[in-house]
Amino acid sequence: MIILVSTDKHSFNTDITDEEELREIEKVEKILSSNEKVLLVARQSRLMPGGSVLTPDSIIATDRRVIMRDPYMLGLKSELIDIPYDVITSVKLQKGVFTSTILFKAPSLVNKSKLGLLDENISGEDDQEGVMEALSKDKAEELLEIIRRRMKESSDDRSISVDNISIADEIEKLSTLMKKGVLSESEFQKMKQHLLERM
Repeated sequence: MIILVSTDKHSFNTDITDEEELREIEKVEKILSSNEKVLLVARQSRLMPGGSVLTPDSIIATDRRVIMRDPYMLGLKSELIDIPYDVITSVKLQKGVFTSTILFKAPSLVNKSKLGLLDENISGEDDQEGVMEALSKDKAEELLEIIRRRMKESSDDRSISVDNISIADEIEKLSTLMKKGVLSESEFQKMKQHLLERM
């Protein structure tokens, strides 16, 4: 008799194998979708300026969003900020001597400044700036690359859907003109084909 035992004790999707990082993912596991993949986990340094000895903040990048975790009460509780890539308007990396800082802007971060993760908006703009300090340089660069790539993919997806909607609207307008007799059937087909080729 053969008994199969599952060695996978996690119910989330990731290629990460580091035990400390897996424990960090477990802390946000309940908000992850079943088919959402965790790409990166970065924690603040406990020793470097900007970090926290007892409750370092962490940032988890998935294929859909960035999750910032701000623990408090000696880590017994935590605040989570969930930021989809399509609402991030800019991202920047500041390299220090020993660590790096990631800064990004997202309009959805308005009214989240009560958390230590976010700076008060002093510029008067509508955006808020998310800040994660005291990250290792390698993790910060990898995080920057993930956010930029996902922002671009989100932007491309939005522009494709907007283009498709506007082309569909144009075809509908041409159809109306044909029905009113302004365009002939052949003119309509020719213009319609031209619009479809633009897609």
